[in-house]
Amino acid sequence: MLRRLSARLLPLVAALSFGCSDDPAEPAPTETTDLEHCTEDLVGVVDPTLLIDDMEDADATIAPVGGRNGAWWLATDMTGGSTTPAGDQETPPERIAGGRCGSKYAIRITGEGFTEWGAALVLDFRFDSGPLPIDASAYRGVMFWARVGETNTSPLRAQFQDANTYAEGGVCNPDPEAADGCFNGWGSAVVPIDTEWHLYKLEFSRMAQRDFGLRTDALDLSNLYAIEFGVIQDTVFDFSIDDIWFYE
Repeated sequence: MLRRLSARLLPLVAALSFGCSDDPAEPAPTETTDLEHCTEDLVGVVDPTLLIDDMEDADATIAPVGGRNGAWWLATDMTGGSTTPAGDQETPPERIAGGRCGSKYAIRITGEGFTEWGAALVLDFRFDSGPLPIDASAYRGVMFWARVGETNTSPLRAQFQDANTYAEGGVCNPDPEAADGCFNGWGSAVVPIDTEWHLYKLEFSRMAQRDFGLRTDALDLSNLYAIEFGVIQDTVFDFSIDDIWFYE
């Protein structure tokens, strides 16, 4: 675990991907559903091999499905803010107060006081001595449950890093000030979002990059490294993520 964590902490500039809260290049909203279905209602229509993580093992490692062996971790801009759980380390789920249908655990991130770019909940899909890519070209997108707390003032953006935008891919420039810099992932705002649990679907074809760093023609799904849920600087944030799947 220590070797995995130390390798992950090297590219903390990943959060520059969330750095400009007024960036105009935000894509169309994500798809949502107002059907308050429980996760178990999806069992008959979701292939279990598409599971990324249901959080129910209560540890930071994702479900060992399809050769994926990554883990959740929390990156911050290290400007003196605070988070619960602690930032810049692997991040396990916590019990959902009162549960959510059959789900008992979700990842909840709270914090404030960051002034540079904020914080990001990150999942590297595959890991050996460092992050490795997976082939997600058979999938249309991801779906997950999410909500925010009553004190939350930050927007939430979900985005994906591929071989072009992740430093480990060897294409982009790891210098965060470079015109072809890394971590300009493909993503979307998670909207609308409120204090109730909702199921969100993010279709890869509807995602976009923002106006900094390396720009590419499309998300390279055959070399997908990570998903990130980012909150911005100078806000109070409180968000929860649960039961994340690919979908076809």
